[in-house]
Amino acid sequence: MGAPMPYDFLLRNVIAGLVTALLTVSVLLSPFAMIPSIFVGLAWGLYSAIASTVISIILLGLWLNIGLALGMAITIGLPAVLFVRLALLSRTAQPNNENASSTNPDNSVDERIYYPPERLIIWSVAFCAIFSFLAFGLSANNTGGLPAVLQTLILGNENFIRDIETLYQIELTDNLVKILAETILVLSPLTWMLIILGSLQTAQTIAKFFKVNIRPTPDYTVMELPGILEFVLAGLILLIFLSSGWVSVFFLVLVCLCLTAYFLLGLAVIHAISRTWNGRSVFITAIYFIVFLVPWVAILVSIAGLIESRIGIRSRF
Repeated sequence: MGAPMPYDFLLRNVIAGLVTALLTVSVLLSPFAMIPSIFVGLAWGLYSAIASTVISIILLGLWLNIGLALGMAITIGLPAVLFVRLALLSRTAQPNNENASSTNPDNSVDERIYYPPERLIIWSVAFCAIFSFLAFGLSANNTGGLPAVLQTLILGNENFIRDIETLYQIELTDNLVKILAETILVLSPLTWMLIILGSLQTAQTIAKFFKVNIRPTPDYTVMELPGILEFVLAGLILLIFLSSGWVSVFFLVLVCLCLTAYFLLGLAVIHAISRTWNGRSVFITAIYFIVFLVPWVAILVSIAGLIESRIGIRSRF
């Protein structure tokens, strides 16, 4: 009697799939394309996330072409389903388990312990690293690897070059195009990682607002990254200097993914140490605004995350 009707299941997933498809084909709104499928997954379970994703793939295949639909399935559908699955992993809280207690009032949704946010971050690093490895590996037989392939594509797009030269009032030499290609390859995976995690958090916030969330919202201010990640990061930095060409670019991609994890930890530190400050919301908003306008500030936030993992800044406030 209490189970939802198949009609309800179909209706909400068709709507979510339709919205996902529309967001996917929108240039400005495409970063938000994962949110609908993740939302229905966090609200009504994994099968809803799968159903809405399949519907969006079918719609894109019918409206536009199979290539775009497959691209959407890999870049949007797969991470949406995978991270809904991970986010909903849980176990029964033990009566005397310290992890079962939390100051977060949203944890009153049930008495289960859900997959911690730090593990979701590590999974996002691994997920983007695997696809980066595949992308670089598939182009390994080409002279110069993936950076050279992208550089050739850029040089072959005269309209793109003209737009860049007009916008920045510079002449794109071969060396500048090489730097541009490598920058795109480095920034794309970490941007994908942030979109995945940002979509997960946004969908969770929406589900909580409508009181349909299965998973309670975790307390991000107490999350901790595994200590081994520091050694992985140090090893990858060393490999950058020991390698050359496209291989060093690949290791740089992995370094940036690890630093992104520490960037998120740094944000958690900022939230934690400022929770008793007057005007905290203004301060937090200013931090996000500055990071958006001046991206290199993110490096300082990442350093704060690294320091936190080593000496524990939050425990001193």
